[in-house]
Parts: sequence; C-alpha cells; structure tokens
Amino acid sequence: MKKLILLKIGGGVITDKTVQYGLREEVLIRLAHEIGDAWQKRGETRLIIGNGAGSFAHYSAHKYRTMEGFVNEESRIGMGWVRHDAVKLNQIVFEQLLVADVPVFSFSPSSLMSVREGKTKNVFVEAMNDLLDKEMVPLVYGDVMVDEEKGCIVYSTERVFDELAKYLSKDYEVRVIHVSAEEGVYKRGKASIYTMINQTNFADVKEHLGGSNGVDVSGGMLHKVEECLELAKMGIVSQIVSGMVPGRVLDTIVGKKVKGTIIK
Repeated sequence: MKKLILLKIGGGVITDKTVQYGLREEVLIRLAHEIGDAWQKRGETRLIIGNGAGSFAHYSAHKYRTMEGFVNEESRIGMGWVRHDAVKLNQIVFEQLLVADVPVFSFSPSSLMSVREGKTKNVFVEAMNDLLDKEMVPLVYGDVMVDEEKGCIVYSTERVFDELAKYLSKDYEVRVIHVSAEEGVYKRGKASIYTMINQTNFADVKEHLGGSNGVDVSGGMLHKVEECLELAKMGIVSQIVSGMVPGRVLDTIVGKKVKGTIIK
C-alpha cells in the first residue's frame, strides 16, 4: 500500500500565542527548509501538510465565540474575520514552503467538508487525491466551517486530519506527525515525557494535560492527544515531536528514531 504522511505544523511553534499575529518567522523558515529537504528524500511517500491557527485565527475565534456558532449580532462578521486570519497565516506558510521547493497547493477545509451540528456530513477528497497522484503536496489548515444548523464552528487542523484520514486510509498507509513547541507530552512536573500513549494509560496522561499557553479555542495538547487516539482506532500511528529542535522534523519525516511521544 502507498504511504502517506499527514504533517501538522503547530500554531504554537510558528507563532507566539500570547501576542496576536505574533509570527516566529525564523522558526517557520527553518521548518519549511527541513520539510523541503525531507521531501527530496521521501522516496514514494506522499505528504499532506496542515498548519495550526496559532495567534492568528485563535484570537478572532475567541473574541467572536465562533466555536459556539451564531450566538449574537457579531457572529457573522466574526466568522469572516476568523476565516481572514486563518487564511492569512496559511498564506504565509504556503509561501515559505514554496520558497523551500515544496510543491504545495492550498485547500480550504470548509470547501472540502460539509458540517451539521458540529459533525461532518460529507468529505470531498477527489481533487486532493488527484493532486497526490501528481506528486504534489496538499496544504490545509485549521478553519472556520459552515455549519448547517449552528451557522459556524471551528475545526482544528487535528480534526481536519481526522476527517481526511478516514477516507485516505482506504488507499494509503497513513502516518501522522505533529510538530509541537514541546518535546512531546510531558509528565507531571515536565521532568520527562511519555514515550507512548494508548487507551490503556490515557486516563493517567489526561490528569497531566491542560490547554495551551496563550489563546487557543481548540483545547491545546489534550485535544491533540484525544484526536490522535481517534486515529489510533483506525490503526493510524501519530507522533508528537518538537519543532524547536533543529533537524528533528527532518529526521522524523524520513523515519529516523527521535525523541517524542508516539500515540497508537
């Protein structure tokens, strides 16, 4: 079976979540070039990249309570601002990946999926599959979705990956890599990390997890682990590694053993 990597560039890595629009440009440029180097060494493996919303769309989503749907008179204009901010960061990531010779093509998740009451109704992956066949790299992001009942809702990049994986795993052996600002999932006191998380030890892990530093409407590391466990039910292995350590992402993509947390 063909191999596919879903690679998420965390918003907490490429932005400072405590400052609105706080881009960490040097980190983004380095990561883009690591991904570019890995792309040249990938062999037959296909790649989909997603970026988090970071200090861009999370701020507007928090301000307008976009996760709750249309809750007041500002919700409609707020939905527009959340999309604006999500696209703004995605376009910055898009540009840097192109500069690093990664043949990316950006897809809006809200154009790939229809949603009702916070649940995905349909996923349209035909164009993305065609692009993968042509050895290009689809680029997605955490997005505000049109919800048939609620008006709107936010899908994190993890949620977008979950929905795509359900369909793409029919044709590909999927592996997920989360590029985090952390070394992995820390144990209490942050003296060490969990090297492995599964359904057996998740209850213990959950006690140590919280949200995110700065503004994050999707729930931070806890949300990430929960979504990875959903993928694990389909036999998909996820890995959380640091994007702050030079070379770590490159090594992870090409299959080297690195420090981090595996979720299976």
